[in-house]
Amino acid sequence: MKRTQQILLVVIMMFVAVSGVYRYLPCFKEVFISGREPYENCAEAGSEPKGAIGEASSKLVVLPSPETIRSSGTGEIAVSNQVTTPYGEAPHILSHFPKDHPSSLKPVLRWEKADDAVVYEVQLAKDGTVFQTDGYVFINGYHAVLPDDYAADHFEFRVRALNLDRVPMTPFSAWETVYVDPQMPSLQRPVPTNRFNEGIGTTLLYPVYNWIPVHGARNYEVEILSRLPERPDQRADAAITLGRGKATGFDWYDDTKRVASYPLYWRVRALDDEGQPIGVFSEPQKMVINPSDHWEVATLGDSIYHGGGNLSYSPSDWEYSFQHYLKFDSINLAQSGDTSGATLARFDDDVLPFHPHYLIIMTGTNSLRAGVDPDDVISDLAAIKEKCEQNGICPIFMTLPPINPQNIARAFNEPTAEDWKERFAAVNAYIRTQIHIDLAGKIPEGVDLPTELGLDGIHLDPPGKKLMAEAVNEQWEKVLAQFAEK
Repeated sequence: MKRTQQILLVVIMMFVAVSGVYRYLPCFKEVFISGREPYENCAEAGSEPKGAIGEASSKLVVLPSPETIRSSGTGEIAVSNQVTTPYGEAPHILSHFPKDHPSSLKPVLRWEKADDAVVYEVQLAKDGTVFQTDGYVFINGYHAVLPDDYAADHFEFRVRALNLDRVPMTPFSAWETVYVDPQMPSLQRPVPTNRFNEGIGTTLLYPVYNWIPVHGARNYEVEILSRLPERPDQRADAAITLGRGKATGFDWYDDTKRVASYPLYWRVRALDDEGQPIGVFSEPQKMVINPSDHWEVATLGDSIYHGGGNLSYSPSDWEYSFQHYLKFDSINLAQSGDTSGATLARFDDDVLPFHPHYLIIMTGTNSLRAGVDPDDVISDLAAIKEKCEQNGICPIFMTLPPINPQNIARAFNEPTAEDWKERFAAVNAYIRTQIHIDLAGKIPEGVDLPTELGLDGIHLDPPGKKLMAEAVNEQWEKVLAQFAEK
């Protein structure tokens, strides 16, 4: 299911379902990021979401206003994990501005992610007196803006994590003193929060770019470049620009595969209401997606394989990718939104250039929950297998984990086929006749996906992704032995 989580924001889809408020993502990112009122006409902010679950609804993220969140509980949402999450440790502060290295009046404050956090509350204080509280920070970073006439040479900040019910999951961190110098120039730019190609499972054919937003920005412009740009205050030359995208919020899902024999770079800058730049582009971030790197293992599928989860995290938040927990590296060829037919259709273009020795495959969830006949999904899987064998690739299927229709409906406002369990069972029965990784020993079949494994009902969160990886790691040698016997 293609979720464009275009955000790290989120809660949020769930609250909409409870409150009956159904609005489009671009309309509400404004409220959280810049404090503006939502647009009168949501169509102004972006195209109207389509109805097909396999396509646009997965790109749709619906957000309530702060007022809606304040007045809404989680209602009937099955969020047992949110209610019972143990009280964790306070977020660990990452940004430090000592007296001999002060910040400008517009510092970017950062802290480590808190497990299962949906939103953060940040407080700014001067000598112990709080003068600013923001309880709707949906990423582990905050662009603080002090008034131009701020007289003191310091302030303090602290942060805590909240769950879906806006109940604190952690205590506040200790107060962190931030020294400031009003004379220091402020270089306003988004701060990238993800790095590619650093660790297991961190190479994506379809990248997602994340950043800490700039205060007051309405939109963001993303550039994909073939080499490092010359200036941060201007668009890159057309000769080195491979693509541009426009985002509202703090991430962007690249719908174009990025493949090159040389390093690529991405960067982002903020735009104001008139489309004019606020500050400069971020530092360029390197990424390498090179078919000549001799990838032994690749993974192919939909958003469950692409990554992300917990209603707010993208495929570039590596702890939300099962590939990150494997005992070997792999290249991620998945694309959010795929049906089994879509995965088959892009096989030649997306898989063959990399020619992996082993291809781990999971696709069909979007198709089955939307009512597609299991025989059609099985036909697509058989065709993928045939393409693999024709090209010397060893196909390894993975059984489909269950879904939770109730949570899907409340997260995405989309129905699920009433007989989804029978449909999934039919496809899994076929998969078990092939060389495969079986998830049944880790995630029970024939029941709704437990909320603690996947809050939105379809995308598994870190506990679920770890179980998927455990299944692969434990069964891997047995799978390889089956190919050796053929």
